[in-house]
Amino acid sequence: RLLSAVAEEQPSTSQENDDQDEDLPTNDSDPTLLKLRHTSAHVMAMAVQQTFPEAQVTIGPWIDNGFYYDFYFPETTDPSTGETIPSRKLSEADLKLIKKEMDKIISKDYPIVRKEVTRDEAREMIQAIGEPFKLEILDSIKTEP
Repeated sequence: RLLSAVAEEQPSTSQENDDQDEDLPTNDSDPTLLKLRHTSAHVMAMAVQQTFPEAQVTIGPWIDNGFYYDFYFPETTDPSTGETIPSRKLSEADLKLIKKEMDKIISKDYPIVRKEVTRDEAREMIQAIGEPFKLEILDSIKTEP
């Protein structure tokens, strides 16, 4: 099953903002906003995988009003009991756990590093972390940047 987790910015409903014509920042007009959304998507993916190690990241871009990621939760086997754990969907309670994990990750103030790599290096990195859906995305990219 594929599942999408979404984080969106909510528009303000204050009277003060209704009386003003404001040009709100967009991904195109504000590179900092785009970086924030992109980084937030990565933090969310990290939080999901730390909370649910079986989760596989599929696709997750920044969007006009926030960011999202789709996740695949395959059927797995509990290593200690041998019991089959069925494929799952995230619940509201799971989302609260993910939010708490995101807060922990953010509080650690990890460095943010952008690294450009060759297609072969990207393939090796993706294979090393066991992300088959990211490999599909890499394979679908026909041109070099």
